[in-house]
Amino acid sequence: MGSVASTGAEASRTRRRTMNLITDAIREMGVAMTVLNLRAGEQVGLRDVEMKALDVLMRDGAMSAKALGQRLGVHPATMTGILDKLENGGWVTRERDPDDRRVVLIQPVRERVGEIIRLFMGMNTLTIDMLDKYDTAQLQTIADFLSSVVGLAKEASAAWS
Repeated sequence: MGSVASTGAEASRTRRRTMNLITDAIREMGVAMTVLNLRAGEQVGLRDVEMKALDVLMRDGAMSAKALGQRLGVHPATMTGILDKLENGGWVTRERDPDDRRVVLIQPVRERVGEIIRLFMGMNTLTIDMLDKYDTAQLQTIADFLSSVVGLAKEASAAWS
């Protein structure tokens, strides 16, 4: 009977160690992705938050300054400064929403944003090569896991607002 209990205890310790490895890897991924983003930003003269703003606009499309600021967790006055720099650099345009002339939409400038896309091509290629090692079911598990981590981060961040 003692060996069954010790096997259960060992399994519990192994599970906890594995969970710690995963949480440590998530934290380290955050650091590595921040460094990658900072270095890419240096190549084009943009700060991290400016790069993040462009990333959101590239993926989600045009949106109001208010919506973009909320998405990035940035104060409206700070968002104005970020958008001024991006507009002056030719990265974004401000255009009236054709459906509601009171709203100004922030549009990424596709040609200019291509510079950033090219910077990340190597990382994207490496990521696709890595993902090719997994079958569809594993990819679905990974996608679900990452989506859950993003949701948790958003929830934790919202608790501080």
